[in-house]
Amino acid sequence: MKTPALAAIRLRGIRQNNLKGFDLDIPLGKLVVVTGLSGTGKSSLVFDTLHAEGQRRYVETFSPYTRQFMDLLDRPEVDSIENIRPSIAIEQRNNVRTSRSTVGTMTELTDFFKVWFSHVAEVIDPETGKRVQADSPQSAWKHALDTYSDEKLIVAFPVNRPSKMKWEEIFASLKAQGYTRASWSGSHGYTRIEDGKTLPDPDHDTLVVAQDRLAIDRKDSSRIRFIDAASTAFKFG
Repeated sequence: MKTPALAAIRLRGIRQNNLKGFDLDIPLGKLVVVTGLSGTGKSSLVFDTLHAEGQRRYVETFSPYTRQFMDLLDRPEVDSIENIRPSIAIEQRNNVRTSRSTVGTMTELTDFFKVWFSHVAEVIDPETGKRVQADSPQSAWKHALDTYSDEKLIVAFPVNRPSKMKWEEIFASLKAQGYTRASWSGSHGYTRIEDGKTLPDPDHDTLVVAQDRLAIDRKDSSRIRFIDAASTAFKFG
């Protein structure tokens, strides 16, 4: 079956070195391996024809000033090559300086992949399978408005107890900052912060402190109040 032109690199009349004028379609988006006996023309096809033409056309996009500093391969003996892409060739010689060198580091593609992945990649929680994303007070407000419109929400943040501190010290600090209600992580309902006796389980390591309780609606006052509470909760949480 003939490969569609747009899905393949089309080589016609390849006569480079010992090649005898044949035609070849190489599919794009596939891992293609060229194999055969020694002297059958593998290097002539891959390096002297395919790579040479890909490099030549890529270099032609540079300015004449830049091209004078580059090593150019000769134009291959071929009738036509269509739909070719810029190429990278790793020669069959050991110029690897360290055992950690790879094609990515040798060609400096890794540097570009780092930038690309930081912009397009998604982080997936391995336990839940859900996407992990960075939130802000503004994105939290959008999520709250889309999910809990016309409901009342508590904006809260967790407090983890350092091993050398007692909850009584933490409660005193929270009271001094004006916080009045909290809940143990995993429990339902909020109780007043007065001392450790008012909360159900002082052996827990995490306390959820209420920053604000407000109605979620489309009023500007609600948005401003939510974002202000969320900003503080993000800072302490």
